[in-house]
Amino acid sequence: MKLGKICQKFRKELGYLQRDVAKDTGYSVENVSAFERGINDNSLILLWYLSKGLTYSDIARCIKTCMK
Repeated sequence: MKLGKICQKFRKELGYLQRDVAKDTGYSVENVSAFERGINDNSLILLWYLSKGLTYSDIARCIKTCMK
């Protein structure tokens, strides 16, 4: 699973919309969407997910699960 998809799943589990991420980061909804689809790799958007509790362990676990 790609990083953007992991972040998207995490965001949805928390009940946030892409527009919430956009508002908090100062980026457009289109930029957030592109990040979640793996089109851009904006580290500032990634920081939003980390600030909400996404951990490196969560990311590693998702990657390991998808590689089986």
